[in-house]
Amino acid sequence: MSQAGRVARFVVTLLAVAAGPAAAKSISIAITPRVELQGDAVVAQVGVKNGGDEAAQSVSASFFFRDQQARGEIHPELGPQQAMEARLSIPAAGLPTGRWPYRVAIDYTDANQYPFQALHAGILTVGTPPLAKVAIPSVNAPALSSTGRLRIHLKNLAGVARTATVRGTAPEGIEVSTPPAEVALAPWGETDVDHGLINRTALAGSRYPVFVTVEYEDEGVHQAVIGQGMVEIRASQSFFETWRVAFWIGAALFVLVWLGILVWRLTAPRQRRAETRS
Repeated sequence: MSQAGRVARFVVTLLAVAAGPAAAKSISIAITPRVELQGDAVVAQVGVKNGGDEAAQSVSASFFFRDQQARGEIHPELGPQQAMEARLSIPAAGLPTGRWPYRVAIDYTDANQYPFQALHAGILTVGTPPLAKVAIPSVNAPALSSTGRLRIHLKNLAGVARTATVRGTAPEGIEVSTPPAEVALAPWGETDVDHGLINRTALAGSRYPVFVTVEYEDEGVHQAVIGQGMVEIRASQSFFETWRVAFWIGAALFVLVWLGILVWRLTAPRQRRAETRS
C-alpha cells in the first residue's frame, strides 16, 4: 500500500548580467515532482518550468532514492516560460512502511555554458506510519565565500532516546564536506549538529538551498524528516576588506583617546616647582 508524495514546488533563480546597459536576464527553474510507489518501483513524474526571460540549455532531470539514481534525457533548450516533463523510475521491491527521503535535481547551463543545478528534497510516505517524533527547528549557515559551517538544530519530540542519521545535501557547486553523522538524541532532548560547506563553483551574489535529512527507526518503521536552509554566496575578500569595519572602529577609538590626552594636557593645572633661595 502506498501514498503519493505531496506535490512540491521549488524555484531557483539565476541572474546573468548582460554586457553593456542591457537589463539583467534570468533563468528561473521551477520543479514540481509527484513521487509514488507503483508496484516494485518508485516513480517520479517531474514537471520543470523556466519562469525566467533567458533560455536554459542542456536541461536534464535526475531522481535519487536510497543510494540509487535515475537520469532523464537531455533537452537541448528550455526557453522562457516553457515547460517539460520527465518520468523517472527506481526499483524498490519490498519497500516497507515508513517515510523515505528522495531528491530531484535539474541540471542546466546558461548561454555561456556555465553549469547550474536546481535541487528539491521531499518525503515519500508508504503505508500509514505514525507521525515522526523528531523535528528540525532550524538550519542556518552564514554567508559562504570559500568554506563555512552549516548548523542544524534537532529536537526529540518524545520521551524515548533515539539514534538518528543526519545528512546534509546541497546543489552541485556547493559541497557538504561532512559525511552522514550518527547523532544520539536524549528523551525530549535537543542538540546541534555542524556540517562543513565548501564553495566549489557557486557564483557570488547567488542564494542556494541546502537540505538536511534526519532518518531513524521507530519500532520497525522507517522515519525521515527534512529541513531546509539558504546559503548566500559572497565574493572572496582580502584581509583588510574582511576586517575593514574593525579597523575603522579601532582608528576612531585611537583618535578619541589621543584627543582626550591632548585636551587633558592643555587644561590640567600645572604644578609649580618649589625653589630654595640662599
